[in-house]
Amino acid sequence: MTQPDIFDDDAPWAERLPELRLLLEAYSSVPLQERFTDTPDSPSKAMRSYLRMATFYPGRAFRATAEILDTLKRGLDDPEVTADMDSMSRMIVPDGRTREDCLTAMIPHLVAFTEGGEQAAVQKPETRWEWRERFPNLGNLLGSYYHQDIGYVYGNNATSEVILADYFTTNWPYEVAAAVSEIDELLAMGSDEDFLEMTTSMLGRQVRPSRGLSHGEWLSSITRDLQGRLQGVDYQPPAPPNPAYPAHDKRAWGR
Repeated sequence: MTQPDIFDDDAPWAERLPELRLLLEAYSSVPLQERFTDTPDSPSKAMRSYLRMATFYPGRAFRATAEILDTLKRGLDDPEVTADMDSMSRMIVPDGRTREDCLTAMIPHLVAFTEGGEQAAVQKPETRWEWRERFPNLGNLLGSYYHQDIGYVYGNNATSEVILADYFTTNWPYEVAAAVSEIDELLAMGSDEDFLEMTTSMLGRQVRPSRGLSHGEWLSSITRDLQGRLQGVDYQPPAPPNPAYPAHDKRAWGR
């Protein structure tokens, strides 16, 4: 599972206001001048990103609304609320607005999304947060294995084959298969070199592709390598829900 099940309130690691925490992470991923710019008629870039991801998680926006309302009712000066907020991404609000103003401005867009059937316009991700939420398994592959310290980790043997062998043996086959599917989904969005360079960087890549390969060719080579390894262990997709995604994520059910 790449993300915790936010709806499991009885889990030993459960925390208060998990959805508000995630929502504020979405806002912290945009430049300062674009944060908390929601108006009654127009959601901000961060809110649009959050709502697109909420289409994969039935009930997510409803829960976010409830958590914001509870927070505002108790007041941001309440000691428990203050402790909760201090552990989240910091709210740096525009001049002339308070944190309460900014939280209140989110509510109409969350409610409209919920009442509209939890649908959002299809669009490519706009923020680093959204890219990583959209492609969590690919983000794990690129961010955890193709990072700036690969020379230290793998020494002079830092070839793609060695890196992928390490990745394959340290992750579950269903996570590997999900990463392959996410590569296919990313390539279907576009094959332009600048686009793929930007998106793979957003997903955590910190090294250049193998010499002579474009980003598209490099990603395709990763797919071929991992597919071969999956075939070598006679991998069969798990019955739903696919544990590569949280159980409340539509992708866990093949939707």
